[in-house]
Amino acid sequence: MSTAESPALADVLRHAATAWQSFRDGRSLDRALTAALADRSDRDKRDPLRPAVQDALYTAVRHLAGSERIVERLAARAPAPDVAALLAVALAQLHSDRHAAHTVVDQAVAAAQQSLRTRAASGFINAVLRNFLRQRERLLAEVQGDTTVRYNLPAWWIERLRDEYPGDWIAIAESQQQMPPLVLRVNEAQTTADDYIARLAERGIEATRVGAQAIWLRQPRPVAEIPGFGDGDVSVQDAGAQLAAPWLDPKPGMRVLDACAAPGGKTAHLAELGAADLTAIEIDSARAARIADNLRRCHLTARVIIGDAASPDTWLAAAGHDSFDRILLDAPCTASGIVRRHPDIPWLRRPADVAQLTTLQVELLDALWPLLDVGGRLLYVVCSLFPEEGREQIARFGERHSDARLLNLPASQLLPASVAGLAAAPVWQGSSLPTLHDGFFYALLEKTG
Repeated sequence: MSTAESPALADVLRHAATAWQSFRDGRSLDRALTAALADRSDRDKRDPLRPAVQDALYTAVRHLAGSERIVERLAARAPAPDVAALLAVALAQLHSDRHAAHTVVDQAVAAAQQSLRTRAASGFINAVLRNFLRQRERLLAEVQGDTTVRYNLPAWWIERLRDEYPGDWIAIAESQQQMPPLVLRVNEAQTTADDYIARLAERGIEATRVGAQAIWLRQPRPVAEIPGFGDGDVSVQDAGAQLAAPWLDPKPGMRVLDACAAPGGKTAHLAELGAADLTAIEIDSARAARIADNLRRCHLTARVIIGDAASPDTWLAAAGHDSFDRILLDAPCTASGIVRRHPDIPWLRRPADVAQLTTLQVELLDALWPLLDVGGRLLYVVCSLFPEEGREQIARFGERHSDARLLNLPASQLLPASVAGLAAAPVWQGSSLPTLHDGFFYALLEKTG
């Protein structure tokens, strides 16, 4: 089989610029990317343009604040959205040094000339990019004085981090600028972490154990190239997220509910740990299909139901139970703890979103709590750093429900642990917490009667 040729950089920049405009209009990066590549939807899934455009788009978002400040300094007036988008993705390529500077400039101009909407601005794009290269060191030094640029976060987001974590906010912001580590969860129903590490070593794949079943691949690779992925030996899951299933601690014979379950990583982990009577609820049908796909790949089973976890009356009959011994609520949240995986999140969120999501979390908690048997446990999880979604949410829940007892966990608020920090830290040696993870909040509640 012949290897597909790398796509022309001009094509990559043009499609990435289209996705950029969609993102700046409020779409997530995944949806923006899909829309931008709609004209190639009938191509082979191995079409090399998609990963190239995705990489260029994510790189542009990781440099969003800096690129926009630079354009403000170099352009006499704000360019049209199409032109601004092409400048954003091209400047990010110049920041990243992945291509020779002259190649980026030439290909950005070529991309501009391919579209009627940007053709007339090709000279302007050429001038801005070359002007940036001439003044690069001075311009970068100037814009880095702005904390919004330095950490690539909106001012309101930085203010929240600073207020809540006065001693840690800089480390949090810096860690979330890093590329996300590729961490695997070993399926203990099929193999062990030690055996899998040995298997990787035999293939010359450098890996480090960072949790009980968590393996960090030091060089990212497509899932199709991960040994045993297709057979369900491993799944991609952050080590912090891997704490959910063991901390919920399902026992044989227990009725277990995974609410808001997509894409199914935690559902599969619960099944791997022996949860045989397992129900997964997901409101989105397309995302529910991903749960089923993950379970199939891992040779596991669960009852997958499309429904709103906040409205149990609409799906309890399908679940076959009116109560549960264990409930996992991985609630919708701001996702402020996983920014390095989703760099679009801070730019898509608005301050008002925190209150709206907090209200949704209240609805979910109050709807699911009556389904928990006396003596049963509910594990509340959010991939958030904001206290309204974490400790303050659980404190208010305790005030509303006198039959709820908060149990001790090894940690409640996990701050993102960086790859840089791991380089100087020991490999995981059996501690209760992983050594490399994203940001999460956990609370384990027991119903007392």
